Amino acid sequence: MHKDQAPILFGMPGSLYTAKARSYLRKARIAYEERCVGDPRFHAEIAPKIGRFIMPVVEMPGGVVLQDTADIIDHFEAAGQGPWRAAPENPVMRVIAGVLDLFGGEGLLRPAMHYRWNFDAENLEFLRADFCAALAPAGDADVHATVFGVASARMRKAMAAFGVTPQTQPAIEASYGEFLALFEAHLAGAPYLLGGRPTLADYGFIGPLFAHLARDPYPAQLMKRQAPRVWRWVERMNAPDLNAGEYVSADASVFTESPPTLMALLRFVAQDFLPDLAAQVAFANRWLDERPDIEVGSNGCPRPGDRSIGFANFAWRGHELRVAVMPYRFFMLQRIQDAFAQAEQSARGVIEDLFDDVGLSPLLTLRTRRRVERRNYLEVWGATQS
Repeated sequence: MHKDQAPILFGMPGSLYTAKARSYLRKARIAYEERCVGDPRFHAEIAPKIGRFIMPVVEMPGGVVLQDTADIIDHFEAAGQGPWRAAPENPVMRVIAGVLDLFGGEGLLRPAMHYRWNFDAENLEFLRADFCAALAPAGDADVHATVFGVASARMRKAMAAFGVTPQTQPAIEASYGEFLALFEAHLAGAPYLLGGRPTLADYGFIGPLFAHLARDPYPAQLMKRQAPRVWRWVERMNAPDLNAGEYVSADASVFTESPPTLMALLRFVAQDFLPDLAAQVAFANRWLDERPDIEVGSNGCPRPGDRSIGFANFAWRGHELRVAVMPYRFFMLQRIQDAFAQAEQSARGVIEDLFDDVGLSPLLTLRTRRRVERRNYLEVWGATQS
């Protein structure tokens, strides 16, 4: 890649985390080129460099490669690019943004996977065309049949690992319906989650809410019927400007206090997502206790690219869920706790009171015995945490 060329975003239109990176690049007004992961260069050069087939990946001019949405956003934020910072300057809102970033990327996986893979009559032909175009753009019908068969089987297996089963589907739909109603109500007062401009909170939400839930045929119609403001927010998050003309008095500022509708969303996160996160942390700590000799910089698994260390069980909406435990989630949790630790004492007091009110206090202390770090594009175990 020539040093004067624009960054290249490797991903696919239907990819949740590609949607997050794409939205950020557009809002930060960073000129980029998007290519699919079926591009021969991705297979020949990029995937071997990062050690696994994963997206999104940004290749910078000069050849530096960034992988993972958090690393991509951090890179451009450090360079001071774009009209707005993704992380709010207000320390209370910065911590809240981290919570919603975590919830969007991890807590909305169940409805995202359910509404994509359990409505074949409406979705399947769209998904087949979408996946084949991105994964094997030069393939013929036989290649496409094989590629989509493998991808579909892999994603349906992943869906079950997130706790989506025939038994839990009604509860997942009820949960998503509650979430949509809360987000819809919140957007009556502001164009973005934390006020007049996008933040990490919005980038966390846009992944599932665009790539799966506003783009796949069945959930797209569901969103338009039940939550038109949410659908409009999805459209807004894919525009390079604020795109908030219907909010005639809005400016680009971030909230300094949490409105009731935001508090209601945070209560939902506490009730719907915290049990999952707590169960995964508890499992990870037992797993680490059984493996005291894991070297710093290793994931402790048979393969360096493994993303899961096992399965945790927890009670959720009248069901016993069994979900894959992924250390990446702990990496995102640490970012919330690090932002809290960096805040001044007065701000920490405000955060503690707010989190106590909405039921999120455990997020400030819930941690694995060892930190999760990202080294060489992988999640690995770092030093012991106090």
